[in-house]
Order: sequence, then structure tokens, then C-alpha cells
Amino acid sequence: MVVLDETIILDNNLHSTPVGRAQGFYLYDKKDIFTAWFGFSFVFNSSKHKGSINFAGADPLMNKTRDISVIGGTGNFFMARGIATLMTDAFEGEVYFRLRTEINLYECW
Repeated sequence: MVVLDETIILDNNLHSTPVGRAQGFYLYDKKDIFTAWFGFSFVFNSSKHKGSINFAGADPLMNKTRDISVIGGTGNFFMARGIATLMTDAFEGEVYFRLRTEINLYECW
């Protein structure tokens, strides 16, 4: 199990202004190929957005793109539902990886 608490930025420049934090955990769940199960939140506290978006689901890491469920949210994202498409931007074995995320939220009311 790996616990994460990382900065969210809007591009690949490490000196970009942070817009929030990615907080949660993931479990490697297979021995023969890299797959993980994620449970995490994007916690925003910027002038544009306040609140969190919560995600959960399987992540087959070797696929170029993969979808994970948006299962809720708080603040500006109260009761959020949708899909987040994850793409691995960079990785160094099991030690470091950077994800690009495209989030599509749906109105549920």
C-alpha cells in the first residue's frame, strides 16, 4: 500500500502555481503485471475552486489511457459524478510517476 499527498498543477512545469493536493492511497493488486486500485481525492483550495473531487477504482497502469470513477465531492464539487481519464506522463519504476488527468463530470440532479 502506498499513501500519497502530492501537489496538483495545471501543466508539466514543476514551478507552476499549485491548485490543490492529490491525497489518498493505492494498492498494487497483481503480481504478474502492474495494476493498482486507487482511492484518492483532489482537494482544491484556490481562488477559482474550493472543495474536493473523490475517485475510486482499478488502474491497469500499463494501458495508455484508463478510466476511473468519480464517486463524489464537496464544496464546488458537491455530489460530483463522472469519469476521470488517467494517462501516465512519466514514470521511474515503482518509485515515481506523474499522471495527467482529464475529468468529465455529469449533472445528476
